Formats: sequence, structure tokens, C-alpha cells
Amino acid sequence: MKTILSILLSGMMYLMVCNQIHAQNPVTYGYDASGNRISRVVIFAAQAPKAEITAEEKVYGETLKDFTVRIYPNPTKGELTVEIQQLPEGETATLWLYSMSGSLISRKTGVSDIEHFNISRQPAGIYLLKIKVGDSSTEWKIIKQ
Repeated sequence: MKTILSILLSGMMYLMVCNQIHAQNPVTYGYDASGNRISRVVIFAAQAPKAEITAEEKVYGETLKDFTVRIYPNPTKGELTVEIQQLPEGETATLWLYSMSGSLISRKTGVSDIEHFNISRQPAGIYLLKIKVGDSSTEWKIIKQ
């Protein structure tokens, strides 16, 4: 009995340490349409040059082909910013925001730099943001507080 209790306590301690490490440097992965992992991004607290980002907010980013997608703040209380950096000349993105039930909340086309979503009138919960540029696409889970 002591051996089982010792193993359980050791396992719980291991999980707590792993959770702390993950909370300090969370990692996100990007995948192509075939399910192949094409990018890995370590997320740090925002130290971005943009004035509208405070030190408490987190910036999440992913690199797809030749451009980078940044999303902040997530979780949000209503205003969500999507930045697409280093987009090739003549390329634009299409953004879709869905509720978890699958209904379309908002669609924005022709995005080439920064786009804002105001979801302050939506209920708190989880939303899905899909971003497509050419043949590259990515999906993000957005949390509305």
C-alpha cells in the first residue's frame, strides 16, 4: 500500500512540475492541410512594440511559409487583434470567426496587415478563428471571458 501511495505521489509531483514548465513557456504547433506539423512557436509574455499591447497581455504567434500570424489578447474581454506580418506582395488573408456550435460570427476578407474583431456582445466561451492565406491555413482557439 505504501508503494502505491508513493508512486501516486511521485506521479502527481511530476505532473505539477511539467505543468509549471509548460505554463512558463507554452508551445504551439502549426499544421498544414494534410496534418503535417510545419511550425513550432514558443509563446512568451508580450514585449511587443505596439502601443495597444500591455505587459499583462500575451501575444500568440505562428509562422506559416513566409508570413507570421500574431493574435492578442487571448483570452479577450471583447476586442481581438489579428496581425499578419511579412505577407507576400499581392496576397491577402481571409478570417472566419465561429462559435463552438459552428455558426459563423464574423468573416473578414482582403486582410493584409491588422484586423480587429469586436466580440464584446458575444457570450463568454470558446470560439474558433480560422485564417487562410493562399494554400496555407491555421486555426486558433479564442477564449472570450
